[in-house]
Amino acid sequence: MALSRNTLIIIAAAVLVVAGGIGAYFLLKGPAAEGPATAAADSRGIPPDPVIVLVSMDAVTQASNVGQNIITQIQAIAAQAKEELTAEGQALQRDEAAIGNLPAGERSARLEALAPRRIAFQQKAQAKDAQLKAAFGNARADLGKVIEPILRQIVTARGANLVMDRRAASMLPDPRLDISQEVVTALNAKIQTYEVKMPPAQPVPAAQ
Repeated sequence: MALSRNTLIIIAAAVLVVAGGIGAYFLLKGPAAEGPATAAADSRGIPPDPVIVLVSMDAVTQASNVGQNIITQIQAIAAQAKEELTAEGQALQRDEAAIGNLPAGERSARLEALAPRRIAFQQKAQAKDAQLKAAFGNARADLGKVIEPILRQIVTARGANLVMDRRAASMLPDPRLDISQEVVTALNAKIQTYEVKMPPAQPVPAAQ
């Protein structure tokens, strides 16, 4: 029996990281920085008029030194995982193909003997995928802690009370509202690199 399509998909998923998608994880949490522009509703219960700034976290990640550093490390780890899994998967496929040429009476027993190896490979692919996702999640969480106060500082300086993802703007916005480059500049001044660490592999159930 050849490797299932799901197993091959797992391998691909474990090693493909789209750099442009990384920034989508870095979101401003909590309310905007407090200040005159973020005053609560007045005595009549009417909220203040929105003063909006826009930010593209994708652009911040891809343009900042630390974001590029994280992307490079993740891609290198993914490439190594791909090389390891591809070589092992191809060897397993060759062995399974060879068994397929055996007489029917011998084929069943040999395939059954090979089953634990196939299951172990599927589990390894899934575990590597989980490790990459966890490493990426840890990196985005740590970087988010650095980015958040930068956003708050810029929002306060702009006298704004609402931060929107640039992609959420329904029309072509005024470029003067976009603070992405300001965030990049401040981020570059604060941090240049980040060490991506792979967490320990966790046991996963066999792929079906």
